Amino acid sequence: MLLRLKSWQRSLSVSNRTALSLALGLAMLIIATATMAFSEERSKAISDSLARLDQHNAQIVDGLEQRFERIAMIQKRAGVLFAAERAGLDDAAVQREFDELYPRRADGTRRSTDAMFEGGNGPLGLTRGMAAFIPGGIDQDAEAVRDIVAATRAIRALGEGSSFEIESLYFFTPANAIVIYAPQRPDRLTFYRKNAPASFNFQNLEFATISTPTANPVRAMACTSLQTVISVKAGNAWTTGCMTPVDRNGQHIGTFGTSIPLHELVNLANMGQTKGEQIVLVSREGRLILHPRYTRQNNGTTGQFLDLSKAKQPDLRELWRFVQANGNARFTGKAPALDGYASIRSLPSTGWQSLVIAPEGNILAQALRPIRRIGLSALITLGLSVLIVTMMLSRMVGKPLAQMADDAQRITDELADDQMIATPDSDPGGNEVTRLVRRFELLAGAIRHSHSMLEQRVEERTHALNQANQQLRNLSEIDALTGMANRRKILADLEGRIERLREGGALALMLIDVDHFKTINDGHGHIAGDDALRRLAERMHNLLRAGDALGRIGGEEFMVILDRARPVVADGIAERMRAAIANQRFEVHGNIMLPVTISIGVTTWVPGDTVTTLYARADSALYEAKTAGRNCVVTRDGTGKSTSRQHAA
Repeated sequence: MLLRLKSWQRSLSVSNRTALSLALGLAMLIIATATMAFSEERSKAISDSLARLDQHNAQIVDGLEQRFERIAMIQKRAGVLFAAERAGLDDAAVQREFDELYPRRADGTRRSTDAMFEGGNGPLGLTRGMAAFIPGGIDQDAEAVRDIVAATRAIRALGEGSSFEIESLYFFTPANAIVIYAPQRPDRLTFYRKNAPASFNFQNLEFATISTPTANPVRAMACTSLQTVISVKAGNAWTTGCMTPVDRNGQHIGTFGTSIPLHELVNLANMGQTKGEQIVLVSREGRLILHPRYTRQNNGTTGQFLDLSKAKQPDLRELWRFVQANGNARFTGKAPALDGYASIRSLPSTGWQSLVIAPEGNILAQALRPIRRIGLSALITLGLSVLIVTMMLSRMVGKPLAQMADDAQRITDELADDQMIATPDSDPGGNEVTRLVRRFELLAGAIRHSHSMLEQRVEERTHALNQANQQLRNLSEIDALTGMANRRKILADLEGRIERLREGGALALMLIDVDHFKTINDGHGHIAGDDALRRLAERMHNLLRAGDALGRIGGEEFMVILDRARPVVADGIAERMRAAIANQRFEVHGNIMLPVTISIGVTTWVPGDTVTTLYARADSALYEAKTAGRNCVVTRDGTGKSTSRQHAA
C-alpha cells in the first residue's frame, strides 16, 4: 500500500504536489481555527443563555411587582375613600342603609341580599357582584355599623372600575364581618350569602393574622402564602392574597384585601416561558407559592407540598437549600442540586423568591448549536481554498499577455456592440501591454459612468425613502379610529408647550372620559361604540378654539390642551363642551340615536409644572368628577385643591 502511494506521489506534477502539500497545511490550520471558534462560541452561547434566563426572571419579577403595586394602590385608594365615606355618613342614614343592605336572618346574622350579587337597585344604586357576612351582635355597635356601611360604599365604588385588574376587593373586621366584591367567582359567593354558619370565625387564618399590629407593625400591605379559598371546599381552590390594614386612633379596625387565584399567578409567571423551563415562587418563610408540578389549582394534594422545611420530596428539599443559600443575593449560574441552570431574584414587595430553572440539556443544546455551522463553514473554506490553490498552480503563469489583450479587446468590442461604451474608430496599434491598458481604460470609464448613474439612482431612492418615512411619522402620530392626535403626539405637544411657557403665560389641560362607555359596547356592540367615539371626537374638535389641541389618550379617554387659557376660560370651555355632548344624541351603527355624557377634569398650568404633575392633577380632577356622579366638570388649581365643580342641570 505504501509503495503504491509513493508511486502515485512521484507521478504527480510539481504543481499538483505543491497543491497537495498546501491543502494539507490549510486543512490543519482551518481545523485548529474551527476548534478555537467552537470553544469561544460554546462559552458565549452558555453566557448568552444564562443572560436570557436572568432576563426572563427579571421580566417575571417586574410583572409581579407591577401587579402588587397596582393592588397596593387600589387598596390605598379604598382606605382613603373609606375614610371619606365614613366621615360623611349621617347617623340615622347609616342604620337605615345598614338594615336595607344587610337584613337580619333567623340565626342572628346579617347577610347581603341576592340582588347585591345578581345585580339590582338598592340604597347604593345599581350593585352587582357583592356579598357580605356579618355576625350577630355587630349591629349593636354603632361604630362597627358605620365602618361596614362606609366599606361597602368604598368597595362598590372601586370594585367595578378595577375588575379588569383585580379578581376581588374585600373588607373584613376583627369581629369576623366581611364585605366582598368578586363577580367572577365560580361559587357566586354563595358561602357568605347563605351557607356560612353563624359561628363563622376566620381570625386564625393567615389572611387575617398578617394584618394584626403584632404581625404587621409597619401597617403596610402584606401578602399571604398559598392558601385555600375559605368559601370553597377545602383543598380544592388555591389562592394568595394581599392585605392592607386599616387603623383608627391607633386601633386596628379592619383590613382591605385582594385575592390572586393560583391560576392567575401561573399566567403572570409563565409569560415568555420557553420549553423545559420551570418557574418557581417561594416565600421567605419557606412556603411554596408556585411550582409547575406541586401547586395545582383544584387539587387537594397541593397542600402536602407547601412547607418546604418539612418536604419529603428530595427535589423540594434541594430547592429549599438552594433558596436559603442564594436568596439574599441575585444568582444566575449552574445549580447542580437542581439538575440545571437557575436564576433567582427577590420580589421586594412580598419578600418572595422567584426562580427560573432551565434543564442543563437545554443550555448545552444551545451551546452545541454552533458546531454544525462552524463545521460547515470550515469544510466550505477548506474546499474553496484547495480548489483555488489547485487552479492557480495548474495554470502556473497562465495565458500569455497577448491572449489577455485579445480577451480584453473582445470584451470591449462586445460592450461597444451593446452601446455600453464607445471605442475609437481606428486602432492606433501598440504592443500587448499598451492595448491591454487602453482597453482597461475604456472599461474604467464605463465603470465610472455606471457609478455616476448609480449614485443618481441612489439619491432618487433616498429622496423617495425620506418621503415615505415622513408619511410613516404622520401615521404614527394619528389615532386610527378618531383621526385625532394619538397619545404619543398629544403628550409630546403638551411637553413642548410647557417648555415654551414663561412666567405670566397660561395653559389649561382637560382630561375627558366617556361615562358608562362599557354599557354602550355591551348593549349596542363595538361598532356602535367606535362610531360614538368618532362622533364624540368630531364634536369636541369643533368646539375648540384655534390653537387648542385634542388627542385620544386611550380607550374612551381624551385630552384637550387649551392654549392661553386661564381658569375662568378653561371652566367655560369645559362646561360648554360637557353640555354640548349631553344635549345632543349621537347617531351610531344601526340608526341608533345614542345619548352620551362625559366627565371632565380640568387644571391650569402653574410655574414649575411638568407634564407629569399637570396630567396627575387633571386625572385626579377627572376621578373626582367620575365619583361625583359623572356628567360633570371638576377643576383643580395648582395646589391640587378643587376650585369648582359644575354638574349637569
